[in-house]
Amino acid sequence: MTQLKVYEFNQIKNDASELYRVYQTNDVQLHQAHKELLLNKIKNVLDQHKLDSKVFIEALDDVRLTRKKLDFHFNKLKPYVDGFEIPSDVQINKLFKKVKKLKTPDFDLVDRKSTVFLAWNDIATDRKYFIYRDTNDELKGTYGTLSRKKVKGFCKICNHESDVSLFLSKSKTGNDGTYSKKGDYICNDSAICNSNLTNIDDFYAFIESLK
Repeated sequence: MTQLKVYEFNQIKNDASELYRVYQTNDVQLHQAHKELLLNKIKNVLDQHKLDSKVFIEALDDVRLTRKKLDFHFNKLKPYVDGFEIPSDVQINKLFKKVKKLKTPDFDLVDRKSTVFLAWNDIATDRKYFIYRDTNDELKGTYGTLSRKKVKGFCKICNHESDVSLFLSKSKTGNDGTYSKKGDYICNDSAICNSNLTNIDDFYAFIESLK
């Protein structure tokens, strides 16, 4: 048995919530194929980690499923989620060694089992910081400027509609010392972004686009 990644847990919650919406339709039989697709997607994720999918799937395969019952089953599954490991102060300072007087939030308040990547906004400097583990499971960090202006739009990281702001990261483009800024619109609130993220490749693609 291996633990679920946070984004996989998000995917299960997303698919199960969609299943709940199917049950709210007037004709569930009409959406039978959709229902089976969602149940199979959830089962495949659980089976990959050798978790007991039978009980969970049977609980979801019920037209009488309520939002309260759904939350109950999510809470039972959450202990099997591999939470984000909060780095030490020494590790964080090493990631951002070029930043003077780095300000960090109270990480004790972070829900590790809801965190795919760690990020926070520094309003005083209009900066946003990211800490994450790359494809080699190495701890990495990056930062850039975050516009104070919020607009309704789709986040480049989680691909969901939310209050987004323009994030720009400065990087060296040549040996002559020139720099360029790259970025896109992302969720202003990273807690919301984390809860919406179901595909880790989307996050890595965003990070790669900053280079």
